[in-house]
Amino acid sequence: MDQPKDKSDKKVKSPDFHGAALIDDNGREIPITEDMVQNAISDLNQKVAPSPKRKSRS
Repeated sequence: MDQPKDKSDKKVKSPDFHGAALIDDNGREIPITEDMVQNAISDLNQKVAPSPKRKSRS
């Protein structure tokens, strides 16, 4: 006889990462968000922007 299917057998829909994710040390996928990208760009801009004390190369 067929056993009744448990409702927990339903597949859970994974978030759509659009192919952009980090893999942590435990193998879990962490989606890269727009905020993460914007923060990284902002951090880089602050690190490479010439400070008032430095002269830019021309």
